[in-house]
Amino acid sequence: PKPPAPKPAPAKPSGGGGPVASGPQENTIRIDTVRLDMVLNLSGEIGLTKNRLTTLRTEILQGNRDGNTLRSLDEAISQLDLLVGDLQNAVMKTRMQPIGRLFQKYPRLARDLARQLGKEVELVLSGEETELDKTMIEDLNDPLVHLVRNAVDHGIESPEDRIASGKKPQALVQLTAEQVGDHILIEITDDGKGMNPDALRRKAIEKGLIDQETANSLDEKQCLQLIFLPGFSTKDQISSVSGRGVGMDVVRTNIQKLNGRIDISSVPGEGTRISISLPLTLAILPVLVVRACNQPFAVPLAMVREIITIDGSAIQEVSGKPTIVVRDEILPLKTLAGLLGWEPTQKPYFGVLMQSAEKSFILAIDSFVGRDDVVIKPLQNIRPKGVAGATLSGDGSVVLVLDMEDLLASSESNNIQTRTTDMIAT
Repeated sequence: PKPPAPKPAPAKPSGGGGPVASGPQENTIRIDTVRLDMVLNLSGEIGLTKNRLTTLRTEILQGNRDGNTLRSLDEAISQLDLLVGDLQNAVMKTRMQPIGRLFQKYPRLARDLARQLGKEVELVLSGEETELDKTMIEDLNDPLVHLVRNAVDHGIESPEDRIASGKKPQALVQLTAEQVGDHILIEITDDGKGMNPDALRRKAIEKGLIDQETANSLDEKQCLQLIFLPGFSTKDQISSVSGRGVGMDVVRTNIQKLNGRIDISSVPGEGTRISISLPLTLAILPVLVVRACNQPFAVPLAMVREIITIDGSAIQEVSGKPTIVVRDEILPLKTLAGLLGWEPTQKPYFGVLMQSAEKSFILAIDSFVGRDDVVIKPLQNIRPKGVAGATLSGDGSVVLVLDMEDLLASSESNNIQTRTTDMIAT
């Protein structure tokens, strides 16, 4: 008898023609067996080192604490340290996928949109073999789709305008990826009309997003950052492509969720470059462990530029807020105790110069412990403001990993800095 025919799989809802990303995420992954073998071998090596440590522990408990035993213990722990580091890297690599899986969708997207808008555009890809954590690749799809569409719609001129300005009628948009240290750099570059900082400033005032006084204080780089404001759009007419006021602010929010940064540079008449810097993985996070109010906290190392000492006499008030000048740059001073809404226990002695999206500021802390690589554990059933999760320090104590963007947003809405900044200045 014939085996029963397999039942047809239930049809998935199409979502009304929306993007594929709106469906359920794929929970399986294809892994090269070489990578799995590496994980298996390292697991075996760690098992052997564990056996060695167990033997040494027995010897020490029996009173054998001579120089040779302690030296063997030190060597075994050093060996375990190396093996665990190698195992973490090997496991991380099993989650890595080439970013080309994502990039290959975009040339057709750019071509179809250009045809719809009456433009000529070629999208050139490079660095497709660059590998990134699988979950991050899925979360990058929507921001990259938006940036490619933006380049074609906003950045590129019509063929007639390009010829009039001495350019080839066909525009070039480049999408590149490369690994730089422990980060991935993704860039979208176009040779279009670029962005005029003064025009962006005027548009932001028109839409009521900033006032005239704020606008006058912005330099050219800060004017380019205005496109990340919620509701900002340079288009006056709403179309199926743009002008709906939902845009770059959503892109930036999605990149920040991946602990990444997005930067923009543009030359009027020559083009625009948007750079996205992302950590290789979200599984292991490099952090700087600092102390405030006798508690340890971890801040993402990607945001840290340098550590400085705080001298009360160097603090100046600008518009009623404390600032410090670092190499001719006026930076706002925010205390960690103040951001948390806690009463300070002592005068902060150190400042961490931090770069958060387009903002730079100095975070005042009591002291710092040092750099560490941590595995973040989410806090079950609770999500305190400004806390991304928790990890364990070497001595077994719980260290909260801070979500600086969340902390800054909540402090701006609740002005809780006054008591702590008064304390620094005195």
